[in-house]
Amino acid sequence: MDMCILHLSAALEVVNLRVSYQVDVRSRESSDFYSRHHDGQKDRVAIRAEIEVLRRERIAYEQESMENRQALARSEAYSRELEARITVFKTQARRHEWQRQDVDDRATRHIMRIQALEAGARDDTLEDTGSSA
Repeated sequence: MDMCILHLSAALEVVNLRVSYQVDVRSRESSDFYSRHHDGQKDRVAIRAEIEVLRRERIAYEQESMENRQALARSEAYSRELEARITVFKTQARRHEWQRQDVDDRATRHIMRIQALEAGARDDTLEDTGSSA
């Protein structure tokens, strides 16, 4: 019976060691899980903060993009206005060029008429001097 008690005592000792080992392993696993869980929560908080920063940046970029589109629309409208004014100025320049050419043509005709009148006057003067001689 002593042997049985010894055997039983040894078996109980083995069971106690196994239970102690399992409790130690479970305790470490639980501690690791808690640590990972805590780190995961800190990571989630950091990720949420980063997401919030990115959202604010996106909103700022969208606002800037809208302002850029509005500035582009104003710039395009101003460009069209300038193009229209250039067209008006080109038309006025062509009209002034035609007027200048018309004035030059009239001046040339007047000069030719004056030269013809002067030539006629010389001829008359020569005839008058030739008849009196």
